[in-house]
Amino acid sequence: MSGRYAVLGLGNRLESDEALGGLVVERLSGDPSILAGLPDVDAVELIDGGTVGLGLIPYLTGLDGLVVVDVIAAGEAPGTLLDLEGESLIRKDIVMSVHDLGAGELLGALHVMDAWPRRVRVVGLEPLAIELGLELTPPVAAGVPGLLDRIVEHLGTWQREDL
Repeated sequence: MSGRYAVLGLGNRLESDEALGGLVVERLSGDPSILAGLPDVDAVELIDGGTVGLGLIPYLTGLDGLVVVDVIAAGEAPGTLLDLEGESLIRKDIVMSVHDLGAGELLGALHVMDAWPRRVRVVGLEPLAIELGLELTPPVAAGVPGLLDRIVEHLGTWQREDL
């Protein structure tokens, strides 16, 4: 038994690149081949968190690994893959997306409640546009395959460590 892991997608589906997290979770749900190489696919929960915020806490406690997927505004070129240690967001060095309650606040609440998952990575892409729209911009869409690879890489590493 390898443990409990989750991929949490955050973002607003109506605001172009801001939809990244939810679209990635949808892609993982719709194409089982992406996660098929993991030691224990059944141990991975896929959560489209939208803009729910603190209501997600019950789903995130007791995890052995959490990958949060969101756009990350870090001043890089649009579509750049960013992969951060979860605790770095609590420090507020990097601003996550534009949610009413962002990933940093959600992770901060988990930390304060002593419900921090054993491992947390926040992966995402630098956005080009966060405006009304139903499609990712071309540079962000082009970064999705590499983002999916990184998610699978983290989950696989953690599961092999927990065997």
